Amino acid sequence: MISDRWSGVSRRLLLGVALGAVFTAILPRHGALGWDFFDALTVACCFTLLGGLVDGALQLLPDIDVGAGPLVRIAGWFAGGLWCAVVARWLWQQYGRDLADLPGVWWGGVAVVAIEAGARFIRRISDRE
Repeated sequence: MISDRWSGVSRRLLLGVALGAVFTAILPRHGALGWDFFDALTVACCFTLLGGLVDGALQLLPDIDVGAGPLVRIAGWFAGGLWCAVVARWLWQQYGRDLADLPGVWWGGVAVVAIEAGARFIRRISDRE
């Protein structure tokens, strides 16, 4: 059980590193490349790691996999993604970066829905093998 949880965290961290590299390429530069990557990595990890915590909290709901449960899960992912975006924007501002560089908060909900749906799809495929 513990090893499964740690492997999930390490997968999410690796996804955060990859997403951080994409964010570094997309977002405007502010200083040295290493610091720009660090800024983008922390923003990316807001969505990958905190999104995983949101999914873990949603899994505690009874009957989340039956009936209207999947719709509740998607709505929860979206709402959690909004909070992830708020945390990411706060961090971005603490780094002295301009909030206008980041997209709107609602994109955080879209990002977490996409990340969590992709993670569930990959997990489902790996369970079949």
